This record gives sequence, C-alpha cells and structure tokens, in this order.
Amino acid sequence: MRRRMIYLCLLCWLGCSGESGQEATSSGDGTPQDLGGLSVMVPQGWVIEKPASQMRKAQYRVSGAGGDAELVVTYFGTRGAGPVGANIKRWQGQFGHVNGLVTEQTINGLKATILDVRGTYSNTMPMGGGSESKPNYRMLAAIVQSPSGPFYFKLTGPQATVGESTQLFDRYLKSLKAN
Repeated sequence: MRRRMIYLCLLCWLGCSGESGQEATSSGDGTPQDLGGLSVMVPQGWVIEKPASQMRKAQYRVSGAGGDAELVVTYFGTRGAGPVGANIKRWQGQFGHVNGLVTEQTINGLKATILDVRGTYSNTMPMGGGSESKPNYRMLAAIVQSPSGPFYFKLTGPQATVGESTQLFDRYLKSLKAN
C-alpha cells in the first residue's frame, strides 16, 4: 500500500510539474526559447524535447511525410568543437562523401556557415548511439558564431521530412539573436 501511495504521489508530481520531457509549441509564430547565449523562436508544430545529453542545449522532434527528423542544438563553450571546416567535413563524412552545399551568411549580426547534404546517413559520433546506415536521409546543419562561442544546429532525418522543413529551419535560424 505504501509503495502504491508513493508511486501515485510521484505520478501526480510529474504530471503537475510539467516535467514530462516534451512540450509542444503553441503560439501562431512559435515559441521563444533561450539557448543560453542565444535566443530563438521555435516554429509551431516542432516538439520541444528534453535534451538527451548535457552537451545539447535544445532538441526538437520535427514530423513530416517521411517520418520524424531531429534538430539538435549543441554548445561546447567559447572555444567550440574545433574549426568550422573540420566540423563541416565530419558532417559530410557522416553521409559517406564530401559533397553538399556549403554557404555562409550573416544572421542578425552573427556569422553562420550552413551545410545541406543528403544520401545515406551513418552517425559516426562516438556517443551517437551506433552507426546504423540510413538511406535517403538529409542534414541541414549550421555553425553560428555568437559572442559566447559557436552554436551547432543539426536537423537530420528522412529527405522528405527535412525537405518540407527547409523553410522552417531557415526561419528558425533567422530568428536567432544574441542574448
């Protein structure tokens, strides 16, 4: 009986605290979010998830015709995770080749390098949970230089889903502002 009571109290606490790990965006233009050094507007329809690791500043589930995609935002401090070119090359390597469209732009005064690559995806990160090959995948990624150091944005998933989310990803990036 006592265990049951503790279990019920725990369930009530989790339900009332809003700590479910996921919350859906709700306003017409999206939901503002502070990434700690940058603020952003999360598009309506994207699901804000609890980050799966401490390296992640934010994590979103993006649904679409091809299935779910994931946008992960990481930050490694003022020095970042190495040179921009090395990160771009590593991300291209996750698709087994070194092509893809790389562009540079300035977003609200912040320098950004953006990659668009597609093909068979294999997450080769040591803590990425394996290296299962996923054909017909696409990645939109950006490295944004902020006053507090670089932030890394990676939207990865089925080509159909990422393709239909391209404008939202662009709007998401263009909403970035330094805090």
